[in-house]
Amino acid sequence: MKRNKRKSIFWNSALTVLILVLMVFIPACGGGGGGGSSSTETEESDSTGTGTGTATASDAADTSTTSNCVSPDFTSASETLGISASTIESSLGDPTQGPPDFAAAATTLGITETELRDALGAPEGTELCEPDSSSSTSSDSSSGTSSGSSTGITINGITFDIDHDVFTWSELPADVTYERQTVQSYTSSEGDTHYYEAVYVSSGNLNWYQAAYLAQDAGGYLASITSEGENTFVFNLVSDEKYFWSFPEEGDHYGISIGPFLGGYQPDGSVEPDGGWSWLSGESWSYTNWAVDLYCDSSQYGPDCNTTASEIDQDPRPNNQPNDSAGGQPVMGFGEMNVPVATWGDYLDTVGQYGLDTQSTGGSSYGFVIEYESNPN
Repeated sequence: MKRNKRKSIFWNSALTVLILVLMVFIPACGGGGGGGSSSTETEESDSTGTGTGTATASDAADTSTTSNCVSPDFTSASETLGISASTIESSLGDPTQGPPDFAAAATTLGITETELRDALGAPEGTELCEPDSSSSTSSDSSSGTSSGSSTGITINGITFDIDHDVFTWSELPADVTYERQTVQSYTSSEGDTHYYEAVYVSSGNLNWYQAAYLAQDAGGYLASITSEGENTFVFNLVSDEKYFWSFPEEGDHYGISIGPFLGGYQPDGSVEPDGGWSWLSGESWSYTNWAVDLYCDSSQYGPDCNTTASEIDQDPRPNNQPNDSAGGQPVMGFGEMNVPVATWGDYLDTVGQYGLDTQSTGGSSYGFVIEYESNPN
């Protein structure tokens, strides 16, 4: 009996332990586990639900924002309006500083707000989305312009700080159209023979630096004039009206013209308006043929004015060259009268700059003359 009793106690104890183990193990793996799983799933569901709800609200906000803004296509707008993309973009201001003032921009561009909105595809009630920094037209290397940071280029041994790209002949964009004329020779009274090539730029979209860079790329430099005979010879290469760009006759420049670029430049820091002028070739600045005023309005500019306008000079303002009239006119070429002339004028170095329109650059130029010290052919 004692032995059987001990067995009974043993089995009762074992059964008790087994029941306790099952009570702990089964909830953890079964019902308890299911509950834990259910709880976890609920938490995950809640987390997902919360995330989904947040995303949905964000998406709704994004959709609302997107529905009220459009991404501008400045290139297409430029083609529609006949105004450069960079000019249109700048008229609208910095997009990071708030919505643009379409009415003010349209006034600046000389068009109506409706025309501007239609060209940009931004009807009334919509705004322009902020562009990606990588899509800004001002940093589009294919347009020939840079982001505005200063770039040093060396032309004929002289370094210039400019804020735009320049191209070699092989790199010129497709919308730069030009014709290189037959090289001709000139022998000075001292017996020196140099060679000259006129370049007609019908697209009018190359500035002085670009012309000088191309001249260097061709093996020469922009023409340096050191005598009256040379000046006459070089002018005769480009005396056709097609080489001269003119301001509107009804504007404040009275139809005066900008002619082909020559190789004169004014270094930074020179005394204005006539200090420091030099030739890219390094030749002496010993001969000049700056334009001299032939007509001005005596009622505005004094009794010493010649009060008779002529075909050559119809500008009533005093216009002796160089005059740095716009501030910062460090380059030069033929022109400054109402018809093609062999006189010289000083010009803004932005004149004709690629990627900008004439309103932004201060005019255009349809040519330049390359000088070579030996026959390039």
